[in-house]
Amino acid sequence: MMLDIIKNLLLKIIDDIDQGNSNMTAEECHEIIDTLNRVTNKNEKFSKYQACNYLGISRATFDNYVREGKIPKGLKQPGFKELFWLKRDLDEIKEKLQKK
Repeated sequence: MMLDIIKNLLLKIIDDIDQGNSNMTAEECHEIIDTLNRVTNKNEKFSKYQACNYLGISRATFDNYVREGKIPKGLKQPGFKELFWLKRDLDEIKEKLQKK
């Protein structure tokens, strides 16, 4: 049901653009693009620094949460030394932190 609403809204935007009837400002277009990117890119990789900023916590708290198992250990990518965390995993953690 919710996906149908999103689909219909996006199709309306596409129709308006195709017909030259879009009254959106550049700022509104950027906002839509940013929102769609944020929602659809669940496999985005975050460094520890980015993950801390995304979760709104310090590096020390982040490390403590990893030790306590509240945040999964970072993943490794062949050819890179730095660990990374997936956005989809951080989204779940962020939701839990906001409930506190």
